[in-house]
Amino acid sequence: MERERYQAELQVLSRRLPVNAYHFRNMETMCPEVLMAARTNSGRVYTLRIELANFPVSVPKVFVTKMLKDKNGNDLSGISGAMHTLQSENGQTRICHYGSGSWTPNVSIYKVYVKCRLWLEMYEAHLRTGHPIEYYLNHQP
Repeated sequence: MERERYQAELQVLSRRLPVNAYHFRNMETMCPEVLMAARTNSGRVYTLRIELANFPVSVPKVFVTKMLKDKNGNDLSGISGAMHTLQSENGQTRICHYGSGSWTPNVSIYKVYVKCRLWLEMYEAHLRTGHPIEYYLNHQP
């Protein structure tokens, strides 16, 4: 990510989130990322890891930093349209948040965060009801 874009992202995040809710790391390497705390309405806190290697040119990979389980106790580790997940990596559930057809370089890290936070709310609704996440969220192109 170019320095100017990085500064713009920091500015947006600092206006929208507490400074302790996000942490950029490895920004001068081939594997830059941001860790973000996401508190759901239930009070649970999840850590999101957003990979920034090709951001903002392409959709960043987003992971919950642990393996989530569905209502039946199964790992959310594979590709599932119904659950809006992609193939996990390193024991972390990967969230599908933007389709490549919906992505533009103008999308901010904050907007990615908001969509992932919404996914987490729907994940918790799934845990309560058993409905898949697609019951609550539409698919994007």
